Amino acid sequence: MERVMQVLRGLRKRLLFYYLVITLLMGITSLYSYYSARTIISGFSAIFADYLYLNDLYSDVSSLETNVEKYLATRSSEAILEYYNLSSRLQEKSAKLAGERGYDKNSLMLKDIGNMIQSLLDEADAAVNAKRGRISSQYLAHFTESHKVAGYIKQYINELLYNKLQEGSQKYDVIRGNMNVISFINIFIILGSMGLNVFLAVYFTYKMTGPIIELSSSAERISSGDFDVDPVLIETDDEVRVLAEAFNKMAVSIKNYIDKIKGQAEMEKRLQEQEMQNLMMKNLLKDARLKFLQSQINPHFLFNTLNAASQLALMEGAEKTAVFIEKVANLFRYNLKRLDRPVTLRDEIEHVRTYLYILKTRFGDKVQFTLDIDESLLELEVPSTIVQPLVENAFIHGIEGLERNGRIDIKVKKQSDYIAVVIEDDGQGMEESAIRSILNSEVTEDRIERHVSGIGLHNVINRMMLFYNVNRVSDVIEIYSRKNSGTRVILKIPLAKGGKNA
Repeated sequence: MERVMQVLRGLRKRLLFYYLVITLLMGITSLYSYYSARTIISGFSAIFADYLYLNDLYSDVSSLETNVEKYLATRSSEAILEYYNLSSRLQEKSAKLAGERGYDKNSLMLKDIGNMIQSLLDEADAAVNAKRGRISSQYLAHFTESHKVAGYIKQYINELLYNKLQEGSQKYDVIRGNMNVISFINIFIILGSMGLNVFLAVYFTYKMTGPIIELSSSAERISSGDFDVDPVLIETDDEVRVLAEAFNKMAVSIKNYIDKIKGQAEMEKRLQEQEMQNLMMKNLLKDARLKFLQSQINPHFLFNTLNAASQLALMEGAEKTAVFIEKVANLFRYNLKRLDRPVTLRDEIEHVRTYLYILKTRFGDKVQFTLDIDESLLELEVPSTIVQPLVENAFIHGIEGLERNGRIDIKVKKQSDYIAVVIEDDGQGMEESAIRSILNSEVTEDRIERHVSGIGLHNVINRMMLFYNVNRVSDVIEIYSRKNSGTRVILKIPLAKGGKNA
């Protein structure tokens, strides 16, 4: 047994040495190729970054001009909303450009563009305000002036693009020359590594497998029932020779005890088959557990990635973006909580605040929110994720489809025998038949799939009834609505003896 272990250790050392050499060569080749590719990509990125920035700036100025003109002509709410978004974006760019520190020609032109953008925004705002005040002579004059300033900005941007094109052409020539050299070196390294790998593979394969093939041939004859094999003679002075000597002794022992082994082999075969079945069952169980874990990893990866993006945005000075990403990560983190574990009403309200922040960031003045919360009621335990789906439902089915702006009011107050969480909107409203279908659990799949948490009204109602051990839907929720006049949903948190907050 000790000799066999020595043989195995010797073979293992050889194999490890071979694989380490191959891995090292492949690693060096891969790292060099990766470094070369990164160098080339960074060079091209530097060329295109300025082009993209200037093109985006040109596009924003054109879009601003178009939306101002559209609003002045039609008083379109969509145009004015897009105008304010573009105005905010250009305001930030203007401040950044005006603070440009360089004093070369391009930097000075960028400063001028920043100042002209501010002038453009002032004239555009004046035109919009005059339009709202119905002072036609003023808004036409301001619009004409803003159009003239936009023309100067575009002219400066085109000139900058031409300058950047000239600089980019020179950089491209340098990068192309470097790329040719790098490509030649990469080809040389790859071909050299392939040749050396092939040589090492052939050498170690024949050196290690030659004696083993002879041993395997004798072993194959024994396995087929021919025990009259000649002793295997190995001339090498290494561990394989020890293995050959042990093999010869084994052949003799097998021949002497063949009859006894046949009976034992049959029994052993049955045991091995049973073990194989058990192993297959264990592997299936491990695979099922792995898939279950994988199904939980992706959401964690998502909000961990969002947290990393938030930190990166803070490092780069984009504080609003960082806060927005952090709120989205918090929303996903809260939604990953197990639904069978209760939370406090305070947790639910904070979750709603996070969701409202995201809605406000995405849709601006499209929807307004008011919160009237009795802080003394927020320490009660409630099922997880029951309030946010109702607020989201109010926005999706009440406010989102409106051409006008909407409002959602959220209140938490105490009634005689329950805590009322009221979500009220002034949106599209519902027919009485739709309310009955909701309260009777007749909810279609598409109404659920649109929720960010995947939890719809039906799910909230069922979990509330189970959590508080009640049999009537009216004990946990009430819905009042009129078509085109809004909807009022009252979520009831029981305080009676049967409830969990008793």
